[in-house]
Amino acid sequence: MARSKLLDLEHQFTFYSSYHTNLKNVLIHIVCVPTILFTSLILTHGIAGAATSLAHFDFELLGHTFALDVTIPFLWAAGNALYFVLLEPVAGLLYAPILLAMGHYSNVLYSVHHDAAMKYATIGFIASWIAQFIGHGAFEGRAPALLDSLLQSLVLAVFFVWLEILFALGYRPALYKRLQNKTGVAVAEYRKQRAAKERATKQS
Repeated sequence: MARSKLLDLEHQFTFYSSYHTNLKNVLIHIVCVPTILFTSLILTHGIAGAATSLAHFDFELLGHTFALDVTIPFLWAAGNALYFVLLEPVAGLLYAPILLAMGHYSNVLYSVHHDAAMKYATIGFIASWIAQFIGHGAFEGRAPALLDSLLQSLVLAVFFVWLEILFALGYRPALYKRLQNKTGVAVAEYRKQRAAKERATKQS
């Protein structure tokens, strides 16, 4: 994929939203996508060396001292935050503290509640994927984007469910309307192609 497409918010969101047009499926993803990210950060600590602190910082905030370890899971969360800021600066900056908190607390949970953290993260991870597949099969009637784009499913979906929430709250209505129009065109084209394939199958 060309660099311009990687940083083209409208192109990326249109692709994603064309797979998520049913409200029930969208709501499932709003809950499950962040859950998958957070549980993935926790589970990644189980990879050899991933839990090792690459750098340690102590800082004060609101009269409290906080310790921050830069681990591979934390860098994963920070990398997501940086990419999202490049895609859409305001929405990305609003989401960045949440993502960084996920990275930090994945470290804390793994180090303080290791066994329980890994157990419940595994349950949450599996349950969330199952719920999303049910959402696509039972409500959307279309296979998830995972089968067509790993980037969309594993990275961008995290940001786009955030945008869905912001749009519902009235964020950038002109952009939302433009994206809705583009999504409608993409969905219509998909349905047209699917109908043509079904006709061809029946005739063969």
